Amino acid sequence: MFVSEFIGGKQGFFMEKKMKDNKIIGIIGGMGPYASAYFYKLLLDKSRDFYGAKKNNDYPEILVDSVPIPDFISDTKNLEKAREILTERVKKMNDYGVSVIGMTCNTAHILLEDLAKVSNAEFISMIDAVSEKISDLGFKKVGLLATQTTISQGLYHRALTGLGISCDSLNLRTQKLHEKIIRKVIAGKSVEIERLVSQVKKFIKEENLEGLILGCTELPLVFPKEKFVNVIDCLDVLVNKLLKKYYNQ
Repeated sequence: MFVSEFIGGKQGFFMEKKMKDNKIIGIIGGMGPYASAYFYKLLLDKSRDFYGAKKNNDYPEILVDSVPIPDFISDTKNLEKAREILTERVKKMNDYGVSVIGMTCNTAHILLEDLAKVSNAEFISMIDAVSEKISDLGFKKVGLLATQTTISQGLYHRALTGLGISCDSLNLRTQKLHEKIIRKVIAGKSVEIERLVSQVKKFIKEENLEGLILGCTELPLVFPKEKFVNVIDCLDVLVNKLLKKYYNQ
């Protein structure tokens, strides 16, 4: 099953006071673009389903910046260029007056500390939000599907270890298959996910894992919603966190 949560108050609760607060959600996306589109739709769907949004002015004001950044996830020589571009985008969000910012890419969180320093708004860490969610669920051992850079930088491992949670990543063979699928999703190509799912199932059984983090934001677009494990969708968790901030929950 996919692990989510009820994020709103009473159905139909809202709305006029919230809009008068002039809050704006800022989204730094484009890494990759299809994941960002999915994230935007998820924000709208949850605003409707859990916060009672029905009319145009019921929904949050959302500034989506889909940034066509050179690949720095698999090619770290572009990291400084990415840092420069994203820093300028955060400054533009400051000019626009956003209230809270989220970034729809796990690996890009290697730049989070630098970006948060120049942001006037609270910058929500997807890594921390997911780790806190796992802790709330009471899991002590989870698996991680993520890019090699996310894994090698220890983004999830550090956050989870600090909460007393063990985090296991895939073997190299499965990792290469996973990254091949991610590249296809970014390119808008169809993917055959069954082989990866089969290897993930074996991995979960061998390691006796309680949950699986979809730690790459393209994965929720193609990963099957089978009930073979508790799946933590990082984009779903970040949406919940941002909407709670927006609606003062």
